[in-house]
Amino acid sequence: MLNLIRYFYAVRNLCLVLLFMFYGFLSAQTIAFDIKVFGSVIGRMYVSRSHEADGSQLYKIVSDSKAKVLWINKTYHSDFEARYKDGKMLSCSHLENENGKTKRWAKVHYDGKAYQVQSDKGSKSFTEAPVYCDMSLYFDDHRKIKRLFYLAEADFNNVTHLDANTLDFKRNDGHRTVYYFEN
Repeated sequence: MLNLIRYFYAVRNLCLVLLFMFYGFLSAQTIAFDIKVFGSVIGRMYVSRSHEADGSQLYKIVSDSKAKVLWINKTYHSDFEARYKDGKMLSCSHLENENGKTKRWAKVHYDGKAYQVQSDKGSKSFTEAPVYCDMSLYFDDHRKIKRLFYLAEADFNNVTHLDANTLDFKRNDGHRTVYYFEN
């Protein structure tokens, strides 16, 4: 009888583990993109969003590329991560490497009162809760975005809608970024 009870609990636990694994599989989305230069594929970018057990949403971007232009070899790797709960960012991080050396980085976390930023540009804080970031563009309805938190610079940018499927913003470093959306 004791063995039967142990068997029952073992089967129950195995079923629960499989159920949680299956649920986790269903609650994650990943999109893959080729990175192209002059028509040649030089790398890959993966963008994902998963629903975590604590009710938060975890966004991730990982990209790797390698190119040789004339005599110059370039390798590039970036990692982005942002955690949202109840429609507001809790934390995010960004790391960008070029040829094995850190080019720029940023970490942001909410301490309950303000967002604290540590980055290659120094420290700062802000109180406005980031609702949309450049990573959420891949999953959220871009038509309702008016202000965007750009993770790489840990700063906000106003957004212009050039048409129904084109979003444009000028980053604080002076570069212009344009997103073209297709269904």
